[in-house]
Parts: sequence; C-alpha cells; structure tokens
Amino acid sequence: MTASLKEPTRRVKALDLSTGEVTIKQIPLSQMVFPSQPVSELTCGQISRLTKLYQKVGYLIDETLELWIKDFRYEFQPDREIQIWEEMATVFEKYNKTHPLSFAQRRDVLNRLIQIVGGEEPKDPVSRELVKLFKQEQASRFFIRPHKPQASWGNIDSAMFASIYREYVKRHPVGIHENIDELFVTLMRLMEGKTPASELGQELLKIWEDLQQAKEQDFNPDDIKDERQKRKRAVVNRPGQKKFKHQLMKAYGGCCSITGCSVEAVLNAAHIIPYLGTKTDHPSNGLLLRVDIHKLFDIHYLSINPKTNRVEMADVLKNTSYWELIGQPLRLPKSKTERPNHNALSKHYQVFESR
Repeated sequence: MTASLKEPTRRVKALDLSTGEVTIKQIPLSQMVFPSQPVSELTCGQISRLTKLYQKVGYLIDETLELWIKDFRYEFQPDREIQIWEEMATVFEKYNKTHPLSFAQRRDVLNRLIQIVGGEEPKDPVSRELVKLFKQEQASRFFIRPHKPQASWGNIDSAMFASIYREYVKRHPVGIHENIDELFVTLMRLMEGKTPASELGQELLKIWEDLQQAKEQDFNPDDIKDERQKRKRAVVNRPGQKKFKHQLMKAYGGCCSITGCSVEAVLNAAHIIPYLGTKTDHPSNGLLLRVDIHKLFDIHYLSINPKTNRVEMADVLKNTSYWELIGQPLRLPKSKTERPNHNALSKHYQVFESR
C-alpha cells in the first residue's frame, strides 16, 4: 500500500443563490468554504464521543484533541458528522484487525475512508475492500451508505432559501450585514424549523411568510377546477401526494393533528376540500391525520368546528373509543400560511352538520 493519495474530495449539494438550483458536485476539501466562526454548540455527550473517536482515528489527523473537537463546532449538523466518523472508525478498526498497519498506512486507510464517504468511487483493491466492510455493517445495522452526498440541506427547500436570501439582500444595502456567517446560519436554522429569537431571524421569517403567500397565494375553496388525472377504471392519479404529505409532516411536526400520533407509517395527508388537482394540494387545505381518523373525516363522521377549532363527531360514533376525542382541540402549525383554511373547514363542517 502506498501512502500517497490525491487530495480527498467531498460530494456535496451546492446551492446557486441566484437561481435556487441545487447540483451535486465533487469538491476538493481545500476548496470548500467553511464558516469563519462556530455555528453549533456541542453537548457533553458529543464531546465524550469525539474524545473516544480521537483515540481511535482522530489522532491520524495532524491536530490536537482540542482542535479536533473545535472543528465540529463549525458544522451545521455536528451530530450527523460525528455519526459519520463513528461509522468510519468501525470500518477502520475491522480493516486494521486483519491488516496490521504502520502509522503511515493507517493514515492512508483513513484518507481512503474519507474519500469513500465523500462520494468517490473505489478504484483500487484497498478502497473496494473498505466499501465491502461498509456494506457488511449496513447489513447488520443502520449505517451510512458510501457515495451518498453529504450535505446540510436534508429536506430544506433550497429554492425558498435562495429566494429569502435574495430578498434580504435586496432590502439592505450591500455590506450592511457585516457578518455573512450570521445571515446564513440564522437562515439555515430558521428553515430547519428553529424558532427565531434574534431581530435578524424575525425579519427572515417575515420575508419567508411574505414569499410563501406570494408564491402560493391564499387557498380559495371557491376557485377550484377538477384537474385530476384519471387512468383506466376511473383511478385518480395524484402526482403531488408525496410532496403534499411531506409538507404536512413538516407543518405538524410529524404528529396527527387530532390524536398526536407520531408513527409516520400510519399518518395520512388528508384533504379538507377533496382532491381536485394541484390547487387542492395547498398545506392550508390539509390535515395530518392517523389513517383511521382520516377515514372518519372523509366520510364526515368527524369534523372540525371552524369557530372553535375543536373536534365534533356524529352520533354513530357514540359508545366507541373515538368518542373520547370529542372536543379535542386541533393542533395547529406554527406558520400561519400552513394553518387550515377557515373557509375550507367551514365547507367540510357544513356537510358534516347536514348529515
């Protein structure tokens, strides 16, 4: 094994702030731009995990333990980065057990692991063997997949991120925000769902809400045309259903808006006004409901009083366990633009009352 390797790269999602387009690129680590100041605080548990990691593999990086730990404070998601290093350490130890290595060779193996996790394809026997060890670990427990792009974006709406950034810059003279890191960190945390406490965060939240309203406009139940795509045997195709559920999962924190159930497998994206095309896939025309509650809602055995935002039920549900939910207040999203549309709830409730 040779100790010389080309510079490690990382496969990342790169955001174009002018267009909001995200592309996957392979970037050398030396060319990546990191925050100029720490953006995350580490817990005692995370520091303990990093200390153990340093003893296993961290010492192979030319840094002291103190600097090694400090580096993770520059990550937007330090726990995810720590997990990646723990996974690399597991594979490293397995390889080292069957291949006694010198210090230089151990460093070489670590560099290869960094390249694999960064998304580079294995082109030599050592790298291919390391990938094989990764896959063995995947088979025995949840494990990061080699070649998967590593990035902070996750489920963040990158187009909206770029739009908020552009609108903020438009409202303020160039250079007025001296610390660009603070702008990016605050915006990232906001879009991850964190409640903004700073003045900057509040302004960014207001921009977000304004853009959301301008983009989607208020959901109007009185202005709907049937745009459903139909297949043979009158089966309705709902191309936006997955996105609609994702929006509601995010809006309601992954919990049923009536029962509080948080088991995603039994949660449905329910339409208040029945699905008639993309217009009805607006978050304010939706409720995140447990599958059985969704069924009761669709057949109008259950509805939401639009004046009180509380659950009401048909008499047919008396003497059932569902009756305990009567009067239950509806859980509402934090964002006003994602809360149930009052007019839509009223229309559903009118049908409920007429039965």
